[in-house]
Amino acid sequence: MKYQFKVLAIIFLLASMMSSCSTEQKDKSTGFKQQFEKYVEFWNTGQFDNINDILSEDFELRMTPQFESEKGIDTFMENVTNWRKAYPDFHLRIDEIIYSNNAAAVRWTITATNTGSGSHPPTGKRIEVPGISIVHFTDGKIKDEWIASNDYYWLKQLGFTLVAPSFEGE
Repeated sequence: MKYQFKVLAIIFLLASMMSSCSTEQKDKSTGFKQQFEKYVEFWNTGQFDNINDILSEDFELRMTPQFESEKGIDTFMENVTNWRKAYPDFHLRIDEIIYSNNAAAVRWTITATNTGSGSHPPTGKRIEVPGISIVHFTDGKIKDEWIASNDYYWLKQLGFTLVAPSFEGE
C-alpha cells in the first residue's frame, strides 16, 4: 500500500509539473498574441494609443531590401504615418503566425490603394502584396520586426516597369 501511494504521489507530482510548464508556455504566447494584435492595429489604424506598453523603448524596424535599422518608437510612428498617407486604406491581414519562446514568425498580406502622397505621385492603383516578418519580444514588449516582401511585385502593381540598362556598344 505504501508503495502504491508513493507511485501515485510521484505520478501526481510529475503531472502537476508538466501541467504548470505547459500553462506557463501557453500564457507567454497568449501575452505575445495580445501585444502583436495591438501592434497590427497600429499599422491598420495609424492610432498609437498605449504604444509605450507594446513596443520596447529601443524598438527597431528593418525592411527589405537592405534591412537597415530604423530605431525608436517615434521613428516607427512616423513610418506608419507615412505609409498611411500614401495608402489611406492600408490594411495588414495576418494569414498565419507561429510563436516561439521570444519570437513570432508571421505570414501576412497588405492590401492598399495608392491615393496619397508619398515617395512618388499617387497612382490610384490598388496593391495586394504578401510578405513575412520575424518579430522578437523582450520583457513583454516587441523589440523588433524584420519585414520581407517583394518590392518589385509591389511596384509592378502600381504600374511601374523595370527598364534594362543600356550598354555601350549596343
